[in-house]
Amino acid sequence: MKIKTKDIVKGTIKTLDKGAIATERTKDEIVNIKEKVENAYSSENETYDYASDKVTYVVNRSTDESINAFNKVGKKSVDTTKNNIIKTKQKIQDFKIKQAQKKDIKTKVEKAGKSIKTGSKQAVKTQKVVIKNTEKVAKETVKASQRAKQMAIQTAKTTVKTTKVAVKATISAIKGIIAATKALVSAIIAGGWVAIIIVIVICLIGLLCSSVFGIFMSGQKTSANAITMNEVVAECNQEFSDKLQSIQDTNPHDDYVLEGSMAKWKDVLLVYTVKQSNGLDKQDVMTINDSKKNNIKTIFWDMNTLTSEVKTEMVTEQGVNTNELPKQVEKKVLHIKITSKSVGEMKSQYNFNITQNNQLAELSSEKYSSLWNGVIYGGTDSGEYVNWRQGGASWSNIKIGNTNSTIGNIGCLVTSIAILIEKSGANVTINPFNPGTFVEALNNNNGFDSGGNLQYVAVNKAVPNFKYVGNVNLRNKSRTEKLALINQYFNGGYYITAEVKGATPGNQHWVAITGINGNNVIMIDPGSGQTDLWSAYEFSKTSQFNYFQAN
Repeated sequence: MKIKTKDIVKGTIKTLDKGAIATERTKDEIVNIKEKVENAYSSENETYDYASDKVTYVVNRSTDESINAFNKVGKKSVDTTKNNIIKTKQKIQDFKIKQAQKKDIKTKVEKAGKSIKTGSKQAVKTQKVVIKNTEKVAKETVKASQRAKQMAIQTAKTTVKTTKVAVKATISAIKGIIAATKALVSAIIAGGWVAIIIVIVICLIGLLCSSVFGIFMSGQKTSANAITMNEVVAECNQEFSDKLQSIQDTNPHDDYVLEGSMAKWKDVLLVYTVKQSNGLDKQDVMTINDSKKNNIKTIFWDMNTLTSEVKTEMVTEQGVNTNELPKQVEKKVLHIKITSKSVGEMKSQYNFNITQNNQLAELSSEKYSSLWNGVIYGGTDSGEYVNWRQGGASWSNIKIGNTNSTIGNIGCLVTSIAILIEKSGANVTINPFNPGTFVEALNNNNGFDSGGNLQYVAVNKAVPNFKYVGNVNLRNKSRTEKLALINQYFNGGYYITAEVKGATPGNQHWVAITGINGNNVIMIDPGSGQTDLWSAYEFSKTSQFNYFQAN
């Protein structure tokens, strides 16, 4: 409504009405302010709406991802999770409604505008104050909206970054979060940015479980009948060991030489993970069924081949007694060759694409080493030490130092020492502890020379609470003398590893001594299941023993 003044003289120039002009300007300013406030509210509302819509989207996607993942552990838990997420979506809708209450600021502006109708100078003055205050509020609202938006973006970025680190650091914690759906939903219902962050975490977990990173959960047993990756690894190693034995049994020979080594299990599983999750029949790598186990075995044998040949050769043989000179003997020598393929060769053989090659590069990073150990060795459970063997185990293909030999080839001594460390109860920082992780710790401490011989000082570095003390020579001693010495050190509280094949060049074997029973020495043999030392091996060839002390 316009306010006009009456002309003083009809037909002349109209008198300039300052009150009307001021009122008109005031009204224009109020309109501008109202538009700013409405825009600010709209911007803020759009921010919340965008966040809410985004959360709704990821919740819907999380529902689908969760259903696929949780079906593995039972339909009941899936139904519960779906109901919880539906409730969460309802809460988000309530959250939207609450934001509508912010429209009160518009009402205040409209009330301020109505006061213009009086047209008085006092109203104009009053309105100027309202304009200043309202404009200030509008500016603050815009700033607040912008800060909220920036905070939301920064919070989301920080959350994603923190979540990724947390996922890499502890898979068990993630699994605990997944299991605690009810607790999470309670936090979500509480509302606020915490709710949005939690939803993002849940969605990330769902995506990780269905991505290549799901492999790091494959070592966890989710039910009594579930197949774990370390079980598949042990089964493949046993099949490999059985094939080696079959070659020896079907080819008459006097001696045999094993050349080459198996592909690293980490490499085998890298290829499996990328191939399984991105192949023609994409499937998750977090769970294992019979079909997936067969796929792992196919890749394992694609990466490892065995060939053999028997040759007649002149071999130098050391005499039993130290005063005998070495002599040349003609023998049939069985040469068994292990040919393994690298990850690079396999990605070419399987025609991996750019995405798969990038995934290989990421999963090969050293930052995932501890997670791979958990997958290969079965988390913190490496089985009872009395059953630890150098061959047919998940650690059998780990290389000794910088050589091409592995624990399965020449690892009887280090396996025996690992058995004694575990038996002693000495405090170790290696987790999980087993012959494989023990050798890796020795490798990191220059534990072997170029020939693969153990440097005992490295044992003290890898496990400070278990120390090498010394060596006792048993050559040219009688059975009674050997028994007396072993008994003396054993009863003195020392832990003993004994060499039982005469320690001739290329022919030695170490066992862990675990007790004395009358005239018998009890052992854990890394190469067999036998326990009576001199029933399994000739007493005359027990050449020496090492003794260790545990703190």
